[in-house]
Amino acid sequence: MHFQVLGIAVVILLYCYFSAAISRRGITMPMIFLSLGVVFGMSGMHLTHDSATIFHNLAEMTLALLLFADATLLDRNAVERIGQRAGRMLLIGLPIAIGLGALANWLLLPGWPLWEIFLLAALLAPTDAALGQSIQSNERIPEIIRDTLNAESGLNDGLALPFVIFFAGLAVSANDPELGDGSLLRLVAVQIGLGALVGILGGAAAGLLRNFSVERNLIDHGLTKVAVLALVGVIYFAAEHAGGNSFVAVFVSGIAYANMAKGTVSHAREFIEGDGQFLAILSFFFIGALFAPVALENITLAGIAVIAVSLFVVRPVVIWLSLVGTDTTPNERLFYGWFGPRGLATALFAVFVIMDFEHLQRSNPILVTAIAAVLISAFLHGLSAKYAVQIFRLDSADKDS
Repeated sequence: MHFQVLGIAVVILLYCYFSAAISRRGITMPMIFLSLGVVFGMSGMHLTHDSATIFHNLAEMTLALLLFADATLLDRNAVERIGQRAGRMLLIGLPIAIGLGALANWLLLPGWPLWEIFLLAALLAPTDAALGQSIQSNERIPEIIRDTLNAESGLNDGLALPFVIFFAGLAVSANDPELGDGSLLRLVAVQIGLGALVGILGGAAAGLLRNFSVERNLIDHGLTKVAVLALVGVIYFAAEHAGGNSFVAVFVSGIAYANMAKGTVSHAREFIEGDGQFLAILSFFFIGALFAPVALENITLAGIAVIAVSLFVVRPVVIWLSLVGTDTTPNERLFYGWFGPRGLATALFAVFVIMDFEHLQRSNPILVTAIAAVLISAFLHGLSAKYAVQIFRLDSADKDS
């Protein structure tokens, strides 16, 4: 075990030192650590109860930090900064993506319970900019396109979360006769409501406390990122203690914090994009080691078809429709439609649902399909990102702008 830990640490160190050179070759962080995880998994790192518990704890921490940091984008200036394009992709595109994805799943997965069909569609809806990270550093791609994609990818995981929880609750209620009276669904609704309440109160209080500290020069600015970690922990466990959903609380608290705190709250996203990257690296490694081998062994032709339709049909069609009436060119719409990679949110939501919602009839196929989608997406979108300018002729779009 010590040798395995040493190997992981060496690879992380080497990646950090040569990350820019690696990225220029079209190889992304998720590709490296998913692959490393698969190697470890195939060589004997099996999914045991203890390892699943360790990953579950790591996944919850990573997801909570990710949701909080992304939510801080929704401050009072969000509409202007996010812009019409990302706003339409989120508010119009995301719900349609879940609906169209559910329709495709219904056709491809005969015999599946209705709400589990919707649950799988909701799990495959969030996107992750990290899987196409070379897009953000490619200055040949117009800045408005990069900013739009980053904003949409940053926010759609938090906006997809209530759908995931809601459909999981409906699925479990439908499958368990003892819960057929809607008691679980009411419990889920209460959890979402209490979570949102804790998030609003906690995030607003933290923003006011930060204002008080900054105005009186009481804060050591070197500890602002540590404060983000502590705040997320406070909100997460406060919501759990109150009986609310911790992830909803964390996401809502990020919105409240960003709107109550004076000045910039970019330190929250800087933490995720910097120190928090270590958690993301470990998460991708554990996904590759613990879940990818199971997914590769158990994925079916129907599951592959669901993933293919999600990537090649649902996302492109939905994005095209959501951007009708905007100033986007056809090439830009195709670009946005293709670069909707499935990443951490899809994997972590899937693990969260399987471990926290019992009595799902298709729990194993749901997890297998979600993990397989992340694996396929990591390589398809990661490799194609290097050639995005040529494929979608974005240089001409830049000249036109």
